[in-house]
Parts: sequence; C-alpha cells; structure tokens
Amino acid sequence: MSDVPMPGATALPCARRTVARLLGATALLSLLFVTTGCGAKMSSDEYAPILAFAADFSGNDAELVAKVRQMAANPPTDMETIGFYGAEDDPPRNRLFLATVNLLDTSGKLSSVEDKYTTEIFFQWAEDGVIDPKTLPPIAKAVFGPLMDETTALNEPAARAYLDYVWTHYAAATQELERHIAERGKTLLSIDATSGDTLLFALVTPDIAARWRDRALSEHDGYRAGVRSPMWDRFWDHLSYSAFDRIGGRERTGVPPGTQPRVEAIPFAQ
Repeated sequence: MSDVPMPGATALPCARRTVARLLGATALLSLLFVTTGCGAKMSSDEYAPILAFAADFSGNDAELVAKVRQMAANPPTDMETIGFYGAEDDPPRNRLFLATVNLLDTSGKLSSVEDKYTTEIFFQWAEDGVIDPKTLPPIAKAVFGPLMDETTALNEPAARAYLDYVWTHYAAATQELERHIAERGKTLLSIDATSGDTLLFALVTPDIAARWRDRALSEHDGYRAGVRSPMWDRFWDHLSYSAFDRIGGRERTGVPPGTQPRVEAIPFAQ
C-alpha cells in the first residue's frame, strides 16, 4: 500500500503511521477474539440440533428447553452450569452441549452414576420401574443379579466361578437387559458427554431412540460427544472398578468377548 496521503488527509510521520497500523491490527484481533472466544455466540445451525435433543430427552419440557435456548444465545463458561470439570474454555458448541446434558441430568431426565458407585444404577432403574430384578432373563439375572442383592457374600471359590461366568456371558447379559427394558416400553441409550468418570443413560421411547441413536452433537479435541447405543464397554470398565476388582476381577484385560467397542466416528445430528 502507498504511503502517499490521500487528498485532504493529514500526512503522518512514518513512526506514527506504523503505530496506527499496529493499533488497527490489534483492534481487529480483539474483535476476532470477542467473536470467536469463550463468550462467542453460535449460529442457529449449530445450536438447533442441541435444542431438538433437549426437547426430545426432556419430554418436551418447555421450561427446560427455554433455558437451553437462553444458554445458546451465550454458551456458559462457568463450571457449575457446564457441569464438567475442565470444560470452561471449550468451544461454544461443546459448552452448550455439556450444559444441556448437565441440565437434563440435574432435572431428573437422565440416569447417571459415578464409576465407583456403578452398581447403584441398577437400583435406580429398579426404583423407576425400568427393570424388575425378579423377572430378569436368566443370563442377565446370573450376571447382574448378585450386584443388585446387597446381602450377596461370595467366598473365594464362588467369587472365582462368578467372575468366570460374568466374563463369558457379559455381552449376552447386556443384550438381555436391553430387551428386558424394551419390553417395558423404553429404549436404553448412552449420553456420551465426556470420557470422564460418570456414565449417563437415557430411557426414551423407541421413536426418539431411532431418531438419535449414534448421533454426535459436539466434538472437541478429537472426542465426539452425543447420543450412542449403550456403551457396555465403558460400563464394563466402571463396573470392574466398582464391583469386581475387590474379588479379583482385573486378572483379565480388555472387555469381555462380544462386547461392542465405542466407535468414535458417528455422524452429526442434523
């Protein structure tokens, strides 16, 4: 660009012109930061799927959806609202998705359990009428039944035999458990928010499950978050930590045969 001043303009010495340019560049960078930084607003194309997710998984709770719409205008940056540690500086879409999941969970729309308390999820489901421990199919009852009976006490030989059975029948037991839940009119799905120590589940009608199963709603640092078929591989890791480790359950590595692994590359919800 020429340094010759335009007609009617006051010529600036070279140093002053340089400062002016630097100030202009700084202003532009500041504007870009405001536009793309932590407090950035999202386009309707970005947040529309998250609004639809909130509506379906809340049972069309108008108040909850209104809160999500309000958050979409300026995605939260505080941990209390987002609900997941370390996500305060994530991109806006990820913060909005996590905050929506947190809102659904704290509003009682989801089932959640921390890894060291994993067996408590069965008691939640039983209390909500989602499962009936007494009428579980045979393999599911043999694998999960002892975890639902607080009086269960296994000596070493019995514990060893139980763990051997669980390892070879876990995949079949999870399939039976899903069918058992489906017979009561609900479909079990995982809400895959982060790779952290809390698992979240949703129990929805079959039509909502078909619409959202294995659909992503956010991605950050290569982790694609969203709605998935039940993540029984992750559940195994958590269950081993909470229940099986104390009776020798970590002698085997990996997940039981036939257990489907979590696949990262699921398509984004539209």
